[in-house]
Amino acid sequence: MISDIEKNYIVVKLEKGEDVGESITQVLEDYGVYSGLIVYGIGMMRDLEVGYWNGKEYERAKLPVPGEVVSFHGSISSNEPRLHIHTSVALNEHNVKGGHFFSGIADPLMEIHILRLEEIVLKRELNPKSGLKELKID
Repeated sequence: MISDIEKNYIVVKLEKGEDVGESITQVLEDYGVYSGLIVYGIGMMRDLEVGYWNGKEYERAKLPVPGEVVSFHGSISSNEPRLHIHTSVALNEHNVKGGHFFSGIADPLMEIHILRLEEIVLKRELNPKSGLKELKID
């Protein structure tokens, strides 16, 4: 993984085999990001695990073959869960699959752009009505 920052904008490049979620978490620690936005990501992932919220729980699906990332964006909160990312990938027959990002491996690479927020504090709080830890903006 290589990364750099300019003001509050971080650019990350992951190499083949690097864990996307773990790498993002490491970058957040390296650059002191407590609240922020995953602006976008491009590249390919394999062993992608995504979920669909059915109103009670996430229905998870694992996509073992590499897929071309067509969307990758989300928010970073100051408390757990830190990452809330949605993604979609195009598979070899040009079918698109996606949902809530749980995990994935860069294959052959990923480029991720992160915006560090300094004055806006993002938190997650459980909403009993939805059953989700929803975003709260302080």
